[in-house]
Amino acid sequence: MQRRKFLQYAAASGLGAIGAGYLYRYATNAGLNGILGTAAAAPDAVSHKPLFIPGNSGPLGILDMSDSRLTLNARSTTFPLVQDKQSPFLTYDAKYAGKAYQNPTIRVQRGSQFNARLQNDLDEPTIIHWHGLHLPGVMDGHPRTTIPAGAQYDYAFTVANRSGMYWYHTHSHNLTAEQAYFGLAGILMVEDEDEIALRSALQLELGVTELPLLIQDKQFNSAGELAYAGNSMQQTMMGQLGDTILVNLTPQPQLDITNRLYRFRVLNGSNSRIYKLAFVRGGKTLPYAIIGTDAGLLDRPYTAQEVFLAPGERVDLLFDASRLGVGEEVLLKSLAFDAMEADMMSGMGGMMGGMSGMEGMGGSSLALGAEFEVMKLIVTRRIQAVASVPPSKLSTVMRIDTRGATVRNISLTMQRMRWLINGESFNMDSFPMQSRSNTVELWDIQNARMSMPHPMHPHGFSFQVVNRRNSPSQVRKLAQDASGRLATDLGWKDTILVWPGETVRVAIDFTNEFAGDQIYLFHCHNLEHADQGMMLNHRVTVA
Repeated sequence: MQRRKFLQYAAASGLGAIGAGYLYRYATNAGLNGILGTAAAAPDAVSHKPLFIPGNSGPLGILDMSDSRLTLNARSTTFPLVQDKQSPFLTYDAKYAGKAYQNPTIRVQRGSQFNARLQNDLDEPTIIHWHGLHLPGVMDGHPRTTIPAGAQYDYAFTVANRSGMYWYHTHSHNLTAEQAYFGLAGILMVEDEDEIALRSALQLELGVTELPLLIQDKQFNSAGELAYAGNSMQQTMMGQLGDTILVNLTPQPQLDITNRLYRFRVLNGSNSRIYKLAFVRGGKTLPYAIIGTDAGLLDRPYTAQEVFLAPGERVDLLFDASRLGVGEEVLLKSLAFDAMEADMMSGMGGMMGGMSGMEGMGGSSLALGAEFEVMKLIVTRRIQAVASVPPSKLSTVMRIDTRGATVRNISLTMQRMRWLINGESFNMDSFPMQSRSNTVELWDIQNARMSMPHPMHPHGFSFQVVNRRNSPSQVRKLAQDASGRLATDLGWKDTILVWPGETVRVAIDFTNEFAGDQIYLFHCHNLEHADQGMMLNHRVTVA
């Protein structure tokens, strides 16, 4: 029975008889339970290290932009990520207002002018994409603007987005996944009056009680160096999965806290791993509040005990530690989930998750969907009580008027070992998706039942989720309304996770003030999938 289902999947995904037989022999030799089941979680006995918290310079340092231009030098360097061993790494180096930064956390005000220069000091092409920002196509970081080694690219635009935690990362043609994996990414924070009001109401201090958390999974070799699988079978199917979890570049991180409210602004900066985040104490999940998503604050806080976070997505959390005593520990974990849940795949036991642990396939020992620890929190002292109840209203989320909107059907499939959008693979000079400026569209993004979850990201425009249909049970149980939307679906988004067999309808308003046609992308934010061609040009034409 297991063999038949395995071969059914292989046929549907385009592995073919030879590839399916090869993989099945691997599964048989290794033991079906080990390969087709859920991989074991990371061991409990770990040596924790203090979580690295960005300061006002150095790695991930908070850089407050003013009117002067920022220069980001993309460079190859080394960095001690594990066991104080130097590893090859790529960074955006910057010197600004007399301070030096690596992959700075850039903070800007809404409505301000942003001026930056990318200096490519790598020995290969690169470019920067400003993920989530509403920009003219020429400023967006499309792969067609990739610059060669030694060249420069100037960015100049108005920051029009509402407050939120956005980010920037490489989007170089065919090199995005590997360059991002080796370090070319950073956080970009936009602030406005809603953000200032929330920070004041909750007496939050950035870097102390309000913490950006960049979560990534990596693989290391025996020398403590970053390892990239490079065209392995796992990468083709699943994307790059690592078995060491880093938070702010820290493995096995520990955060010392007090008995008060904390804000965690979380970015999934992994290439392909999906997280199911929960705070766990004594084996039980604790409640927290979701207050924001990709493109800023929600209308109000939503109580949750778990949340899915796909590559490229962000979530803004409030965790109340006021009832914890000194010495009590809480684990931020990624809970187990079924990465392949769909009717026809029931009983497979997470086949593709198990496949990620195959020896000889360049795979990780930590399966997609396995449970593991992300970070430990421990109460080290008590303080006088401070504000712990978030405001009942956080921001105004105006719904897009979809009356008369055009409906666009988008299908996600695999054929002949290639993940495709509407049956097509990326062609730099082809424009299969075209929209009209100043119109509204409804996109029905449908994932095949015999598939894996895909985080889909349109460049240039945020969107709103209208509904989810045919969601797997583990997603349906988190729904906040009759439309099947999750708490993270109730605000503005720029990346959406679509599960096997599921259809997600999103509304996009293409109103813009840019002159002429604009060229963007629509792609899977599993970065290996995108580099392999799960990406299409999207042209927004003048109405």
